[in-house]
Amino acid sequence: MPGRGPVPKPPAQRRTRHKPQLGEMVATPGVGWQHGPIPVPPDGLMPASLAAWETWMASWVAAHWQPMDLPGLRKVVLLYDATERGELHRSGELRMSMDVYGISPKGQQDRRWAAPKVDDVPVKTETPAATDPRFARLRAV
Repeated sequence: MPGRGPVPKPPAQRRTRHKPQLGEMVATPGVGWQHGPIPVPPDGLMPASLAAWETWMASWVAAHWQPMDLPGLRKVVLLYDATERGELHRSGELRMSMDVYGISPKGQQDRRWAAPKVDDVPVKTETPAATDPRFARLRAV
């Protein structure tokens, strides 16, 4: 069953030489909805559901969606809204719908989607020497 087990390692780190049965992980081509302005969400959503819609459409996962996915995505946000309102006590249908569109981590793994690579920019951390003159004479060994 797809989505079970660990995420495949990059080819250079694998011990075996066979390809993953479901294919390689593919980095997303961009970030956010790629087909014009963000689509209008369904009417009558709660603020939390509107925030979820905007978050989904601005995320890297939305780069994989096509305009033909919009009707299904509207159903997902309506299920999300019903769960937020407390109308759905068991949200299994919401979870499965989020998996289908790659909104959840399981759905991303099932589709072999990977987040875009962020440039490895070294993060500048403050050292005690930079903040306190008492430590200025100390050096890392």
